Amino acid sequence: MTVESPPGEPEASSPSRKSGKRLNIVLQCAVKGDAARLQDCFSKEDDPYHDRVEGQLNSRDEEGRSAVEIACTEGHLEMLKLLLEKGCDSNMRNPNTGKTALDMACILNREDMVKELLDKGAAGDAATNRGYTALHHAAAWGNLACLKLLIQFGSSLQVKTSHGERPRETALRYQHEKCAHYLDWSEARRALLAVIKEIKENVEDVQKIQGRLTKDERMTALNACTEKQEWLDNGGENLTVEDFNKQKQVLSDILEPVLIKMSEPPPEKPHRR
Repeated sequence: MTVESPPGEPEASSPSRKSGKRLNIVLQCAVKGDAARLQDCFSKEDDPYHDRVEGQLNSRDEEGRSAVEIACTEGHLEMLKLLLEKGCDSNMRNPNTGKTALDMACILNREDMVKELLDKGAAGDAATNRGYTALHHAAAWGNLACLKLLIQFGSSLQVKTSHGERPRETALRYQHEKCAHYLDWSEARRALLAVIKEIKENVEDVQKIQGRLTKDERMTALNACTEKQEWLDNGGENLTVEDFNKQKQVLSDILEPVLIKMSEPPPEKPHRR
């Protein structure tokens, strides 16, 4: 069976492959990875570009690439760090390809750049016109390390492309079973975490439990949630989807009487005479 190429197959880059038009200083430095030169533009008042460089931070080349995207494409990590430090918009989308710098970093499996972008606030769930997020790109290209980072930073597992695919289905379409398995693993883990979070928030809300739960029932619920949270924290990636599902069921069984009482109307207060 022939598998089609994933969306956004990267091409060899060249700063002048279209018309040879001269790039501004920010884009030149991004292409060369010359962070020292760009730093000089900012720090040295007698530098010929000192008064212009800040205004050029979010410029684009003729292919629609921002300096941040160029740095990611060319693999210049220190340049990327400097650009983000100076205020470049990490979420600029290339008008020609529809992709952000984070998308390109995931396609090219640049794990260190993915982390840097996410640390500095890049939007992990921003989607192209076809609905592809960075997580879809990592899944399509089988880049497991980037995929794990995106999930660690909270990227949604449920966003669908225009074809109705979540990242899991995209990973399977391109035969990246390890990525698909990790997405299943993450979904099961998040489902258990969601139950723990919901119960703790409800049981700790005095207004919601007032008159419904005894002190012992409240402590039973909180202790059960704490126990499962510690189990999650200590298990790491050794746990399986089956483990998560089993513990979720165990927790649900323990909490069922509490949940029933929580769903009941609060007892009426006695009328004062």
